[in-house]
Amino acid sequence: MPAGSPPTPPAPWRVSRHGRRLAPSVIATALREAAAGGAISLAAGCPAAEALPVEQTLGVIDGVLSSPGALQYTDTSGLPALRAWIAGQESHRTGRPVDVTQILVTHGSQQGLDLVCRALLDPGDTVLVDRPSYSGALQLLGLHQARVHDVPIAADPELTALTRALEEHASTRIVYVVPSFANPTGASLRIGQRARLGQLAERHGCVVVEDDPYRELGFTPRGPDPDAPVAAFSERVITLGSFSKVLSPAARTGYLCAPQSLAPLLGRLKEATDLGNSALTQLLVHAWITTPGLLDDQLARLRGIYRERRDILTAAVRAHLGDALSFTVPEGGFFLWARLTDGDDTQALLTGALREGMAFVPGAAFYARAPDTSTLRLSYAAAGPGEMAEGCARLARALDRLRAPARRGEGRR
Repeated sequence: MPAGSPPTPPAPWRVSRHGRRLAPSVIATALREAAAGGAISLAAGCPAAEALPVEQTLGVIDGVLSSPGALQYTDTSGLPALRAWIAGQESHRTGRPVDVTQILVTHGSQQGLDLVCRALLDPGDTVLVDRPSYSGALQLLGLHQARVHDVPIAADPELTALTRALEEHASTRIVYVVPSFANPTGASLRIGQRARLGQLAERHGCVVVEDDPYRELGFTPRGPDPDAPVAAFSERVITLGSFSKVLSPAARTGYLCAPQSLAPLLGRLKEATDLGNSALTQLLVHAWITTPGLLDDQLARLRGIYRERRDILTAAVRAHLGDALSFTVPEGGFFLWARLTDGDDTQALLTGALREGMAFVPGAAFYARAPDTSTLRLSYAAAGPGEMAEGCARLARALDRLRAPARRGEGRR
């Protein structure tokens, strides 16, 4: 190199194929854009600030910190007492004994799904999901290079489309569902659909991944989802659960319940991934759920908070947007799923909404293929009651601006 010449710039990083394929999360992008602009966010699927058990945590934290091993490594599979409690809950729900060895504590249910994918999927394997489906699962399945096909499940009483898809894709490895108050639609599988799904898993030799973080957050007088889980109808089911929605996302504590023959492999995969969850947060979760009355009181409080916010949001949508949005009132969970009745593109609408100072999640993120771009997800979980009304007013102004060119064109004709 001649004296005084600038140094040769380093070669760009060689990124893996699946790294290059991974698109950014649409939800995370919407949240960042909303935060940067100080917008009212109806995008976030996180608990309300007042729903977090701050006082209850202060009441148990000293005892947790004084527990042996609270600040030490723990069993990779999870705190034995916490796993035993979860096994008892799953035994009650499924109606058959669930052994503690079937339970693996995870960093939220998202890690549980990742471990299942690592255990069961090779690149190019087929996975069937609901249409629409949870965007975080779609992103993860793409990372594992699965062939993802979406078919109506919750909206199909007889599961006709799913049955046909399983016949067409005979090598399907996984059917992924959110059975209770789903993200994004708020829909739930009825008991007949759950039984049918279990039968299909047995017939076709696939595995049903039942991701169920919202089941306790029902707003009807029945409260939690009263129907038996899919796991009650087949042993070819892996259940994913989480304490993030009912206690605290910061605990990063979820779990999976797997068939006994598969659980050891999932445990080895977790060991290779992270060596286990925090002993401190597991002890904290265990204290939350075993302190008499604490969990029941917390769940009752959450249902009241989110039922009220759902009602405020649906009233605000009707007041400010009228028949421009169609939707079904959800019976639980965090989300209102809606469609622009004139078929406008909600990605374009988001651009205008951010200028007006509000954010939502465009629906295209929740489709594996051929998205319905007129759909959107609004969350009533985190925003305050006053924010929801003002957010809907801003969304209505953004929609008026989006449609203004078309109206001017009509006027010229």
